[in-house]
Amino acid sequence: MQEKEARLFSEPLYPYIQPNKLEIKLVQSKPLRRLKHLAHFGAGSLVSPVVHSRFEHTVGVWKLTALYFPEDIELRVAALLHDIGHLPFSHAVENTLNFNHHQLTEHYILEDEISSILQQHNISPYKIIQILNEPSVITGKGNILGIDHLDSFFRDTYMAGMIETLPKDLLHKIRCNSKGIVTDIETGHYLLKLILSDHKLFLSPQMIAVDRLLAESIKLHWTVDTVNKDEFVKLTDSDVISMLKASPSVEAKEIINTLLFSPDKIRINNPKNGKGYSIGIRKVYSKVPMYQGRAITEQSIEARNILEDLQGLSFDLEVLITTQ
Repeated sequence: MQEKEARLFSEPLYPYIQPNKLEIKLVQSKPLRRLKHLAHFGAGSLVSPVVHSRFEHTVGVWKLTALYFPEDIELRVAALLHDIGHLPFSHAVENTLNFNHHQLTEHYILEDEISSILQQHNISPYKIIQILNEPSVITGKGNILGIDHLDSFFRDTYMAGMIETLPKDLLHKIRCNSKGIVTDIETGHYLLKLILSDHKLFLSPQMIAVDRLLAESIKLHWTVDTVNKDEFVKLTDSDVISMLKASPSVEAKEIINTLLFSPDKIRINNPKNGKGYSIGIRKVYSKVPMYQGRAITEQSIEARNILEDLQGLSFDLEVLITTQ
C-alpha cells in the first residue's frame, strides 16, 4: 500500500510524507487528477523547460503544510484543494478571458465529488473554503511569504535549472509559524534571490508574450465557434490545444501552431508600433520570509536591494507573429 501511496504523492523536491485516508481519496478524485494535465507555467511550458503540472505543485504545497502542521487536518486538506479551480494553462488565460480561479475553486469544493469525500470524513466543505478565503500560512499573512508561493519559486527554478541547493537540503533551515515562512538571514537571502530569478523568467517578455498569444488564440476561436464557458474551465491543456488546432479560425490555428512548432516566429517589438498585442508585467509577488520575528527586509540591506530589483521589473511592449 505504501508503494502505491508513494506513487500518488510523488514529486522530486521534498521528503515523503505519509498521507491519511482522506488525502488519498482526494488525490484520486477527478478535480485533483485534472491538475496533472494543467501546466503550472502556463503557455511558457510550451517554449521552456518548466513543464511541471499543477498537480506536482499541489502535492508540494501539501507536503510542506503537512511537514510544518502535521496535526492540522483541515489546513492539509486546504493545501490539497487550493488550486482545483485553475483553468487550462493556469494563469496564462485567466485574466484575459475574465475568469477567477478562486471562485471556481469554491464552486468545485461544493460540487458532489469533493463535498461528499470531505463530509464522509467529517470535514465541512465550507470550513475549507473559509481557510482558503482568509490569509493563512498557505498564502502568507501580510507581507510574509507563504507555503504556496515558496513551493512555486522552488519548483519553477528547479525545473529551469537555476537552483543551486535542492529544497530538501534546505528544509532544516526553514520553519513556518502562524504568519508564514521563517528562516535564517543567509537562507532568507537565498530564497529572495530564487524569487527574483523566477520572476525574471515567468515575467520575462518572452513568457508574457506566449501567454498573451495563447489567450488571443482562444478569443479568436470563440468569435467563430460557440463555446460553453462552464465546460471550458474544466478542460485540460491538451483539450484546448486540440480545440485550437481544429478551430474554424485561421488566425487561432496559426497562433497555436506557432506556439507548438515555430516559436522562433514570435517577435517582440520594442518600441511598440501598434501592429501586435500589447504585453506588460503582471502582478509581482513581493512577500518575503521572516527573520527573528520580522520581515527580513526590515533587517537586511541586501534583502531590501533584492526586493527593489523585484519591484522594479517593468516593460511595455507588444508581440506578434512574423510571416518569415
